[in-house]
Amino acid sequence: MSESAARRLELRELADDQATLLALEAIEASQAHGLSQSQLIDVLNDDARCVLGAWWQAGESPTAELIGFVVLARGPFEAEIEAITVHAAQRGQGVGARLLAAAIAQARDWQRDSGLERLLLEVRASNAAAAALYAKAGFTRDGVRKGYYPLADGGREDAWLMSLPLV
Repeated sequence: MSESAARRLELRELADDQATLLALEAIEASQAHGLSQSQLIDVLNDDARCVLGAWWQAGESPTAELIGFVVLARGPFEAEIEAITVHAAQRGQGVGARLLAAAIAQARDWQRDSGLERLLLEVRASNAAAAALYAKAGFTRDGVRKGYYPLADGGREDAWLMSLPLV
């Protein structure tokens, strides 16, 4: 059996510890637009957020490699996906779709507990792959935030606002 056939993707909530922070920083370093260390610390320490990680687990090995994560925030009426990030070298393997499905499941659990109405997210207008993934999962485009995201050249890029009803 090949190494890739023996590995499986596992999702679980992330711990607030130094090893997790270092793994998250490594993923963010592979991104064009990543979260800072202080932002990562904030999300790991916020009781209103849930951070789920994705690991490749090889067979019965006790070690696993963190390759992606999703940050989900719970508000009084809505939940929001604040980030879905997959290490650049691991894209195209369905990890983002699995993280999105886990975020939707978590939001639906919260909805059953407290009546949240919808799940929100923002996506860069240039990120066609992510927008297509969200649309396939049932999200609809609700609006645009003009010039929301900064660009490396000093310009600005629009954010598309998308939502998924939870009820």
